[in-house]
Amino acid sequence: MNNCIILTHAYIKSNEEHKIAPIEFAVRHYRHNNPNDYIMLLGHGLRPNVDCDYVYWEDPVNEKDINVGHPRLCNIAFEHAAQKGFKKILKTRSDSIHLIPNLCELADDKLQNKKILVTQQTRIDKPQVGDLFMYGDLDFLKLCWNIDKWYPTKTGVTSLANNLQSVVGESSWRDCCIKHLSFIDIYNLKWICLQKNWKHVINNMSNVMKNDMPDWHESLWGSRQKWHVWSKDGELIYSKPKVGKITTEKDWL
Repeated sequence: MNNCIILTHAYIKSNEEHKIAPIEFAVRHYRHNNPNDYIMLLGHGLRPNVDCDYVYWEDPVNEKDINVGHPRLCNIAFEHAAQKGFKKILKTRSDSIHLIPNLCELADDKLQNKKILVTQQTRIDKPQVGDLFMYGDLDFLKLCWNIDKWYPTKTGVTSLANNLQSVVGESSWRDCCIKHLSFIDIYNLKWICLQKNWKHVINNMSNVMKNDMPDWHESLWGSRQKWHVWSKDGELIYSKPKVGKITTEKDWL
């Protein structure tokens, strides 16, 4: 296997069976578009029926992991990847897809000589690192996801940022970002949220499997919630004021 893709942040409560089909489709999509990669799925609650290289699934739902980055499950994934000999990993949500074949090749190109490739909701103006999608050096990621320094927290994006800044020893958050992180917009990852857009996929599965999805920019992660809304040409055109300033590739200069 050439690369490692970790699918995380999935939990399915007893009254949430509707979450199962999008995750099952996502795993099939990752396998179809990344045929030579080692694919892991980690989650908790009701278990989807998937065919991938490694599944770690717990029942019942672990409430402590929800909304704080799922650090325990992520660390289990990182340890397994290390045991398999992977030096870099890509991590993304299990209820999402990327309309890109061989996703790790794109990510590795964008990583350049930095430690981690990140996207929104990473901010360059304050310590926040998006904890859903990332690609990079596995040993470095394990340090940044140190669960012993994760809690207490209200959100994984601040725990991850604090750990990162501690690991690299930078006093300036901007320097921490510019020196150690590469940044790519969600638009350029073609990162589709299935949770909020399943009705736009379910009747078009065969085409979406081949990354053919009309008006896909409207279904990007966070777009339906108005967290970050993109034009068809990749310009950030709106975000809810309560979300705060959205960092984009243009800010990473």
